Amino acid sequence: MKALRTKVCTYAIALLASIGFATPTLAGSSDFSGIFIAGHAELNVVAIDGSSRTGAGNNGTVAGTGGSDDYEVTQGTIGGFAPTAGYEIGFNLPLGDTFFITVGFADGGGDSAAIAKVDDGNVASKTDVSLHASDSHWWYIAPAISIFDNSAVYFKLGQASADLKAIGDVTGAPGNISGDMWGIGTTSIANNGLFIKTEAGAVQYDAFKIEGIGGDSERVVEGNPLVGYGHVSIGYKF
Repeated sequence: MKALRTKVCTYAIALLASIGFATPTLAGSSDFSGIFIAGHAELNVVAIDGSSRTGAGNNGTVAGTGGSDDYEVTQGTIGGFAPTAGYEIGFNLPLGDTFFITVGFADGGGDSAAIAKVDDGNVASKTDVSLHASDSHWWYIAPAISIFDNSAVYFKLGQASADLKAIGDVTGAPGNISGDMWGIGTTSIANNGLFIKTEAGAVQYDAFKIEGIGGDSERVVEGNPLVGYGHVSIGYKF
Protein backbone atom coordinates (compact mmCIF):
# COMPACT_ATOMS: atom_id res chain seq x y z
CA MET A 1 0.00 0.00 0.00
CA LYS A 2 2.87 2.39 0.76
CA ALA A 3 4.40 1.65 -2.64
CA LEU A 4 1.09 2.39 -4.38
CA ARG A 5 0.67 5.63 -2.43
CA THR A 6 4.22 6.69 -3.33
CA LYS A 7 3.54 6.09 -7.02
CA VAL A 8 0.27 8.03 -6.89
CA CYS A 9 1.98 10.97 -5.15
CA THR A 10 4.85 10.95 -7.66
CA TYR A 11 2.54 10.88 -10.69
CA ALA A 12 0.29 13.59 -9.27
CA ILE A 13 3.20 15.93 -8.50
CA ALA A 14 4.64 15.35 -11.97
CA LEU A 15 1.23 16.11 -13.51
CA LEU A 16 0.86 19.34 -11.54
CA ALA A 17 4.37 20.42 -12.45
CA SER A 18 3.93 19.70 -16.16
CA ILE A 19 0.65 21.61 -16.28
CA GLY A 20 2.21 24.53 -14.45
CA PHE A 21 5.10 24.76 -16.94
CA ALA A 22 2.81 24.27 -19.92
CA THR A 23 0.24 27.01 -19.23
CA PRO A 24 1.85 29.91 -17.33
CA THR A 25 0.23 32.65 -19.41
CA LEU A 26 -3.31 31.33 -18.91
CA ALA A 27 -3.17 30.78 -15.18
CA GLY A 28 -4.29 32.98 -12.32
CA SER A 29 -3.74 31.67 -8.81
CA SER A 30 -4.96 34.97 -7.36
CA ASP A 31 -8.48 34.10 -8.55
CA PHE A 32 -8.59 31.41 -5.85
CA SER A 33 -7.02 33.43 -3.04
CA GLY A 34 -9.02 33.70 0.18
CA ILE A 35 -11.19 31.91 2.72
CA PHE A 36 -13.90 29.53 1.54
CA ILE A 37 -16.80 27.45 2.84
CA ALA A 38 -18.56 24.62 1.02
CA GLY A 39 -21.00 21.77 1.32
CA HIS A 40 -20.09 18.38 -0.08
CA ALA A 41 -21.54 14.99 -0.97
CA GLU A 42 -19.47 11.85 -1.14
CA LEU A 43 -19.78 8.20 -2.10
CA ASN A 44 -17.42 5.90 -0.19
CA VAL A 45 -16.49 2.37 -1.21
CA VAL A 46 -15.21 0.45 1.81
CA ALA A 47 -13.00 -2.66 1.68
CA ILE A 48 -11.83 -4.24 4.94
CA ASP A 49 -9.08 -6.82 4.69
CA GLY A 50 -9.10 -8.73 7.95
CA SER A 51 -9.32 -11.92 9.94
CA SER A 52 -11.54 -13.66 12.47
CA ARG A 53 -10.00 -15.62 15.34
CA THR A 54 -11.79 -18.13 17.55
CA GLY A 55 -10.12 -19.57 20.67
CA ALA A 56 -7.41 -18.48 23.08
CA GLY A 57 -4.52 -19.59 20.91
CA ASN A 58 -1.97 -19.62 23.72
CA ASN A 59 0.00 -22.53 22.32
CA GLY A 60 0.01 -21.22 18.75
CA THR A 61 -1.39 -24.42 17.24
CA VAL A 62 -3.96 -24.66 14.48
CA ALA A 63 -7.46 -25.64 15.50
CA GLY A 64 -8.07 -29.37 15.47
CA THR A 65 -4.46 -30.42 16.15
CA GLY A 66 -4.97 -31.04 19.84
CA GLY A 67 -4.81 -29.06 23.06
CA SER A 68 -7.30 -26.81 24.82
CA ASP A 69 -5.66 -23.65 23.55
CA ASP A 70 -6.21 -24.24 19.82
CA TYR A 71 -7.50 -21.33 17.74
CA GLU A 72 -9.03 -21.08 14.30
CA VAL A 73 -8.27 -18.15 11.99
CA THR A 74 -10.38 -17.18 8.98
CA GLN A 75 -9.18 -14.46 6.61
CA GLY A 76 -11.14 -12.51 4.03
CA THR A 77 -12.39 -9.16 2.78
CA ILE A 78 -15.69 -7.48 3.59
CA GLY A 79 -17.07 -4.09 2.65
CA GLY A 80 -19.86 -1.98 1.30
CA PHE A 81 -20.96 1.48 0.12
CA ALA A 82 -21.54 4.51 2.36
CA PRO A 83 -22.87 7.84 1.02
CA THR A 84 -22.08 10.83 3.24
CA ALA A 85 -22.52 14.61 3.21
CA GLY A 86 -21.06 17.47 5.23
CA TYR A 87 -19.27 20.79 5.13
CA GLU A 88 -15.77 22.11 4.44
CA ILE A 89 -13.88 25.26 5.41
CA GLY A 90 -10.39 26.47 4.56
CA PHE A 91 -8.28 29.01 2.73
CA ASN A 92 -6.26 29.23 -0.49
CA LEU A 93 -2.80 30.80 -0.30
CA PRO A 94 -1.16 31.89 -3.61
CA LEU A 95 2.58 31.18 -3.82
CA GLY A 96 3.13 32.40 -7.36
CA ASP A 97 1.34 33.25 -10.58
CA THR A 98 0.15 29.67 -11.12
CA PHE A 99 0.72 27.84 -7.85
CA PHE A 100 -1.33 27.97 -4.63
CA ILE A 101 -1.87 25.79 -1.58
CA THR A 102 -5.19 24.97 0.05
CA VAL A 103 -5.40 24.18 3.75
CA GLY A 104 -8.75 22.94 4.97
CA PHE A 105 -10.95 21.02 7.37
CA ALA A 106 -13.90 18.88 6.30
CA ASP A 107 -16.64 17.19 8.31
CA GLY A 108 -18.33 14.11 6.88
CA GLY A 109 -21.44 14.37 9.02
CA GLY A 110 -22.38 12.84 12.35
CA ASP A 111 -24.95 10.30 11.10
CA SER A 112 -24.03 6.64 11.37
CA ALA A 113 -23.57 4.84 8.04
CA ALA A 114 -23.41 1.04 7.77
CA ILE A 115 -20.20 0.09 5.96
CA ALA A 116 -19.94 -3.70 6.33
CA LYS A 117 -21.43 -6.90 7.75
CA VAL A 118 -19.05 -8.87 9.95
CA ASP A 119 -18.53 -12.57 9.22
CA ASP A 120 -16.90 -14.26 12.22
CA GLY A 121 -15.95 -17.34 10.19
CA ASN A 122 -18.00 -19.69 12.37
CA VAL A 123 -20.37 -21.62 10.10
CA ALA A 124 -22.15 -23.36 12.97
CA SER A 125 -23.12 -20.16 14.79
CA LYS A 126 -23.36 -17.16 12.51
CA THR A 127 -23.68 -13.84 14.31
CA ASP A 128 -25.44 -10.68 13.22
CA VAL A 129 -22.90 -7.84 13.57
CA SER A 130 -22.54 -4.77 11.36
CA LEU A 131 -19.94 -2.00 11.31
CA HIS A 132 -21.10 1.62 11.33
CA ALA A 133 -18.96 4.73 10.82
CA SER A 134 -19.92 8.20 12.05
CA ASP A 135 -18.42 11.59 12.94
CA SER A 136 -15.85 11.41 10.16
CA HIS A 137 -13.63 14.43 9.57
CA TRP A 138 -10.27 15.26 8.05
CA TRP A 139 -7.58 17.93 7.86
CA TYR A 140 -5.73 18.34 4.61
CA ILE A 141 -3.25 20.32 2.53
CA ALA A 142 -3.62 20.49 -1.25
CA PRO A 143 -0.97 21.92 -3.62
CA ALA A 144 -2.68 23.23 -6.76
CA ILE A 145 -1.87 24.59 -10.20
CA SER A 146 -4.18 27.10 -11.85
CA ILE A 147 -4.47 25.97 -15.48
CA PHE A 148 -6.87 28.72 -16.62
CA ASP A 149 -8.15 31.92 -15.02
CA ASN A 150 -11.00 30.03 -13.37
CA SER A 151 -9.84 26.39 -13.14
CA ALA A 152 -7.19 24.45 -11.25
CA VAL A 153 -6.03 20.90 -10.56
CA TYR A 154 -4.80 19.82 -7.15
CA PHE A 155 -3.35 16.93 -5.19
CA LYS A 156 -4.53 16.36 -1.62
CA LEU A 157 -2.74 14.88 1.40
CA GLY A 158 -4.46 14.68 4.76
CA GLN A 159 -5.33 12.91 7.99
CA ALA A 160 -8.80 11.42 8.44
CA SER A 161 -10.61 9.99 11.46
CA ALA A 162 -13.98 8.41 12.21
CA ASP A 163 -15.91 6.79 15.04
CA LEU A 164 -16.36 3.08 14.30
CA LYS A 165 -19.12 1.14 16.05
CA ALA A 166 -20.08 -2.53 16.03
CA ILE A 167 -23.83 -3.07 16.29
CA GLY A 168 -25.43 -6.42 16.99
CA ASP A 169 -24.41 -9.58 18.83
CA VAL A 170 -21.10 -8.25 20.17
CA THR A 171 -19.73 -7.05 23.50
CA GLY A 172 -16.56 -5.20 22.40
CA ALA A 173 -16.22 -1.86 20.60
CA PRO A 174 -13.65 -0.92 17.91
CA GLY A 175 -13.59 2.78 18.89
CA ASN A 176 -12.10 5.61 16.86
CA ILE A 177 -9.91 4.98 13.82
CA SER A 178 -7.61 7.31 11.90
CA GLY A 179 -5.55 7.13 8.74
CA ASP A 180 -3.85 8.78 5.78
CA MET A 181 -5.82 10.43 3.00
CA TRP A 182 -4.72 11.24 -0.52
CA GLY A 183 -6.62 12.35 -3.61
CA ILE A 184 -6.58 14.35 -6.83
CA GLY A 185 -9.21 16.73 -8.13
CA THR A 186 -10.23 19.80 -10.08
CA THR A 187 -11.85 23.06 -9.03
CA SER A 188 -13.58 25.77 -11.06
CA ILE A 189 -14.56 29.19 -9.75
CA ALA A 190 -16.90 31.88 -11.09
CA ASN A 191 -16.38 35.63 -10.93
CA ASN A 192 -18.94 35.91 -8.12
CA GLY A 193 -16.93 33.58 -5.85
CA LEU A 194 -19.01 30.43 -6.31
CA PHE A 195 -16.95 27.31 -7.02
CA ILE A 196 -17.30 23.58 -7.58
CA LYS A 197 -14.81 20.81 -6.81
CA THR A 198 -14.70 17.23 -8.03
CA GLU A 199 -12.30 14.80 -6.43
CA ALA A 200 -11.37 11.13 -6.22
CA GLY A 201 -9.12 9.55 -3.64
CA ALA A 202 -8.63 7.04 -0.85
CA VAL A 203 -8.13 6.76 2.90
CA GLN A 204 -6.07 3.98 4.47
CA TYR A 205 -7.21 3.63 8.08
CA ASP A 206 -5.30 1.97 10.88
CA ALA A 207 -6.29 -1.52 12.03
CA PHE A 208 -9.20 -2.05 14.42
CA LYS A 209 -10.19 -4.96 16.67
CA ILE A 210 -13.62 -6.13 17.82
CA GLU A 211 -13.78 -8.59 20.71
CA GLY A 212 -16.72 -10.55 22.03
CA ILE A 213 -18.34 -11.56 18.75
CA GLY A 214 -21.47 -13.54 19.62
CA GLY A 215 -20.84 -12.82 23.30
CA ASP A 216 -17.69 -14.97 23.32
CA SER A 217 -14.63 -13.07 24.56
CA GLU A 218 -12.33 -15.42 22.59
CA ARG A 219 -13.95 -14.62 19.25
CA VAL A 220 -12.14 -11.61 17.77
CA VAL A 221 -12.36 -9.82 14.41
CA GLU A 222 -9.54 -7.56 13.19
CA GLY A 223 -9.42 -5.48 10.04
CA ASN A 224 -7.65 -2.79 8.00
CA PRO A 225 -10.21 -0.51 6.29
CA LEU A 226 -9.39 1.03 2.92
CA VAL A 227 -11.91 3.59 1.68
CA GLY A 228 -12.08 4.84 -1.88
CA TYR A 229 -14.24 7.91 -2.45
CA GLY A 230 -15.73 10.23 -5.04
CA HIS A 231 -16.37 13.75 -3.80
CA VAL A 232 -18.27 16.77 -5.10
CA SER A 233 -18.43 20.08 -3.24
CA ILE A 234 -20.07 23.40 -4.00
CA GLY A 235 -19.10 26.51 -2.08
CA TYR A 236 -18.26 30.18 -1.91
CA LYS A 237 -14.89 31.92 -1.69
CA PHE A 238 -14.93 35.19 0.23
